[in-house]
Amino acid sequence: MNNTRSNTDFAYVLHSVPYKETSLIVELFCKEHGRLPVVAKGAKRPHSGLRAVLVSFQPLSVRFSGKSEVKTLVQAEWLGGLMSPDGKALFAAYYLNELLMRGLTREDTHPDLFELYQNTLMGLAGGDDMNVCIRQFEVGLLQCLGYGLDWQHDRTGAAIDPESHYVWLDEEGWCPSNGGIVNNSTSSGVDQVIQGLLIDEIRNGIWSKPAASALKPITRKLLMTHIAPSGLMSRVWMEHLLRA
Repeated sequence: MNNTRSNTDFAYVLHSVPYKETSLIVELFCKEHGRLPVVAKGAKRPHSGLRAVLVSFQPLSVRFSGKSEVKTLVQAEWLGGLMSPDGKALFAAYYLNELLMRGLTREDTHPDLFELYQNTLMGLAGGDDMNVCIRQFEVGLLQCLGYGLDWQHDRTGAAIDPESHYVWLDEEGWCPSNGGIVNNSTSSGVDQVIQGLLIDEIRNGIWSKPAASALKPITRKLLMTHIAPSGLMSRVWMEHLLRA
C-alpha cells in the first residue's frame, strides 16, 4: 500500500527542462512550499493535459507527491484571471523568475514573496511602470532573504533626514553624503546618491520613478553580491531592450 501523502498548493512555473523522452522537470514557485522541483510525467506528449498548463506567468493549482527532493506532479490546473506580460515586460517577468531561481533555496517558504511576485506580474501585464515594478520586487526579495534596506535609519542609528542625501554601504547602511559622491575603495560601497526624501517616501509605501531610478544601482549591487555574483542573463537581455 502506498502511504505517500499528496500536497496541494498554488504555484507558478519558473523554469522547465526536458526529462527522459516524454517528461519535464519543472521548477515551481509555490505559495506554501517555496521553490519546488517536480517531475511532470508525459508532459512533452502532444496530447498531454499538462502540456498546455505548465507555462510561465500563469497561476496554477497543483497537486504533488513524493518523499524525495524532486516530487512527482500529480495534477495541475490553470486558474486563469491573469494576463501574461508581453513585449519588454515579458523580459522583465523572466528576470523575476531568474532572481527567484538564484535566490531561493528549495522548499524555503515565502508566502509574502509569492504575493509580491503575483502582484508584480499583474502590474507588468497591466502596463504599470516597468522600472517601478522591478524595483519593488527586488527590494521585497532582498528583504525576504535577509538583505533588506533600512528605510528609517542611517548607519549611525540616526533617523533618515528628508533634506539630506545618502549613499548605501553594504552591511553598514545609509551613509550621509551631503549631496556629494562618497568615494569608497571597498566593494561594499555604491556611488549613487539618493535623497532622504525618496527613502522616506519608500518607507511610507510611495514608489515614484525617481525613487526607482535612484535605487537601481543599489539593488543591483546587493543582488550581485548576495544572490547572483556571476551575473544574470535576463538582466543583460532586458537592458539591451530598454536601450533599443
